[in-house]
Amino acid sequence: MSSSQDPSTTSTTSTPSSTPSTTTTSSSAPQEQNNNLTNKREKKQQQPKQQQQQQQNKQQPKKKKDEGPITTSNYVDTHTHIDHILRKLDLKIEDYATFEKDNFPSNLEKCVNVCCDLESFDPTEQLVAFDRLYAAYGIHPHNAKEYTDEIENRIIRNMSHPKTVAWGEIGLDYHYNMSPPDVQREIFARQLKKAVELEKPLVIHTREAEDDTYRILVENVPKHWKMHIHCFTSTKKLAEDILAYFPNSFIGFTGVITFKNATDIREVVSIVPLDRILLETDGPFMAPEPFRGKTAHSAHIPYIARKIAEVKEVTIDDMMTAARSNTLRMY
Repeated sequence: MSSSQDPSTTSTTSTPSSTPSTTTTSSSAPQEQNNNLTNKREKKQQQPKQQQQQQQNKQQPKKKKDEGPITTSNYVDTHTHIDHILRKLDLKIEDYATFEKDNFPSNLEKCVNVCCDLESFDPTEQLVAFDRLYAAYGIHPHNAKEYTDEIENRIIRNMSHPKTVAWGEIGLDYHYNMSPPDVQREIFARQLKKAVELEKPLVIHTREAEDDTYRILVENVPKHWKMHIHCFTSTKKLAEDILAYFPNSFIGFTGVITFKNATDIREVVSIVPLDRILLETDGPFMAPEPFRGKTAHSAHIPYIARKIAEVKEVTIDDMMTAARSNTLRMY
């Protein structure tokens, strides 16, 4: 209550108590009216601000509660191209340690960095100095026309490194035919023979070349050989034929499995036994949902595993555990 409305204040004026305090009342009325007008003006000024703030609050997306990682199971990315990832992000090999620290979770145990083109030899030979990184060397079918004795000798030298786990990726790619198909077939067979000679597991690339891939494998590789058919996007028949003929073969699946239009690949996943599946990113290519369109890297493996687990009707942890066990058998 203001002083102009307080009875005790009016009684202290010089006007006799029997006379109404008209002087005090009349002087306070304009002040009260002024206060009311001021308050109204302030409210009118505040209303647009309040409405604007309410509108902004509606437009702003609600922050999702941090749910943590989708799994804490340990895992291996069995196929990635770290040097290509760094290049795509405008980073250098010297930046890898920081990149790993900023992006890779603690449950990522290892990565297999695949060197399959001429520009990847130098960086891969440097990257294997990092604890988590292992290597595979070979010449991709795109680059088959560049294959020489010198390149082969360099691959052979790298096969003796304790952190080199396989020869590859090698194979056939008739989708782009960046090297002539006959050259692809010749270099594929030549590399297979060398890998077997050196007792190294194989990493196989095949795209739109199913019959020739299967035939050349059967002709040049012993049945018991370990092989990883990587980034599988072929038919169920090829998967079934390879798994049946080569009992130590594995099928690798990437972020493609999460794409809406990848129904055919999910059907392949449904028929591949759990103990024959490998997890891979093939980074920087084909990041899984919800990262599609971004640079794929090894931290995305759990999202691939989650989709495969959904298809196989198992838990993500069961999927991760099985894939890790398969990786140890393969490499």
